[in-house]
Amino acid sequence: MDTFTGVFGYGGIALVMVIAAPELVMPFAGFLVARGDLNFTGVMVAGVVGATVGQGGIYWAARAVGEARVRGFFWRRGSWLLVSERDLERTLNLFDRYENAVVLFGRAVPTVRSLISIPAGIRAMPLGRFLLFSALGTALWNALLLYAGMMVGRNWGALVELLGTYETIVLVLIGLAVAAFLFRRVRVQLARWQSR
Repeated sequence: MDTFTGVFGYGGIALVMVIAAPELVMPFAGFLVARGDLNFTGVMVAGVVGATVGQGGIYWAARAVGEARVRGFFWRRGSWLLVSERDLERTLNLFDRYENAVVLFGRAVPTVRSLISIPAGIRAMPLGRFLLFSALGTALWNALLLYAGMMVGRNWGALVELLGTYETIVLVLIGLAVAAFLFRRVRVQLARWQSR
């Protein structure tokens, strides 16, 4: 990403944030801020703009196609994304109860982050309010991730030494956590397929 940001700068960060999870971009951008390669404010603005554009696209797509077609997609193809129509139903119910708060705080929750734009579009949440709460929620979460990346950058030497000691254990634990999550999701999808 260093080469990417060097070539495209803040516009490159905004472009990547349209489709990428902030957990993949912001910590490394924070590392680059700590090194002096990027500016905190520039990264924040680029990250918020890019993510809000991406979420706005999902909002407009859901609003344009309507609830029936969105449900049909989740019923037919959601399992490919490890997301089910039941996940959509839960998100719709949550949105109906806590509309503004879900859009605001949902930006920090990985699955909810992408899904919450769908009910906002389906339920025709006013666009200005949707963009405002999306941008605020994204800014809060991005700032936290960016700051964490800056702390890593400032303490890189100590962190490398610590990770060198525990690297194998950490990698095994991360691998097991990812495998357990994927196994559970795949098992649930297989059970749903078999019950049809």
